[in-house]
Amino acid sequence: MKKRRIAVIGLGNLGRSCAEALLADPTLALAGVVRRNPAPLDWLGDIPVVGHVAELHAVDAALLCVPPGVVLGMANELLQRRLPVVECARLHGDAFLAHKAEMQRVARLRKTPAVVGAGCDPGILSLFRNQFALLIPHGHTRSSLHVGTSLHHSLAAEGIEGVGKALATELKTQDGRLQRYVYVELEPGADAAAAEQAIRQDPLYLDEETLVFPVESVATLEETNRGLVLERHAAASDAGHAALLLEARFNETELAARMMLAAARALPQLQAGAYSLDDLPARVLWGEQGTSAEREWI
Repeated sequence: MKKRRIAVIGLGNLGRSCAEALLADPTLALAGVVRRNPAPLDWLGDIPVVGHVAELHAVDAALLCVPPGVVLGMANELLQRRLPVVECARLHGDAFLAHKAEMQRVARLRKTPAVVGAGCDPGILSLFRNQFALLIPHGHTRSSLHVGTSLHHSLAAEGIEGVGKALATELKTQDGRLQRYVYVELEPGADAAAAEQAIRQDPLYLDEETLVFPVESVATLEETNRGLVLERHAAASDAGHAALLLEARFNETELAARMMLAAARALPQLQAGAYSLDDLPARVLWGEQGTSAEREWI
């Protein structure tokens, strides 16, 4: 199977995550990166880094990883080249609908498909909110975004000798066991092994499997490690009193990148025009893996 070749436009945090995800993807290939400074990058190997998409060879689609203010102009230029695009501009409500309408006009004019708002929010979180409302049509939704961390456990780790800052998170393994991940920023000269042993022996951690990871900067982790509690409650007049709850911890940039790759897989099956994720069934987002996904997840 020939891999579709995808260009990444912009190389900030999102662009880098998209490039890394493409390098690891079995169904898509990274055609190259477009950025203002087209100097080669060691971590990309022989993947070209250029100043304009026209300098890349055999590109099937482009992921726009640029600031929202320039998305529309850049998408217009790419669509004029008949190059399908995926973007994730942070727009909601009427602003998103107006943006999609303009993208629709240009995409149909150029006879080329585009997927808009295909990131984290708008993006995958929009799909969850939509499905919750579909299942409980009369009620209210509440979203609470927070750093995906346990404050109590973080403070306990910071009280250990040699630990300057700490970030404690937790997750459940596939067999239901709780694991505690503790990221520690050590003080100069601190003994990493001694700090790890002291954390594991702290009474707060004794009942859980604890993994300790020294890092250069806890602040950097806090910027990317996000938590979400999404709740949908039926209206008080609903006799069933239904409620839905989603609790998630994730790296927002990596999640957005994976959603953009899913949208890129859908492009070959789309007619000319602009689509949001609400327009695309999950089978289409799986691309050529759609049948396998349906067999496994339905």
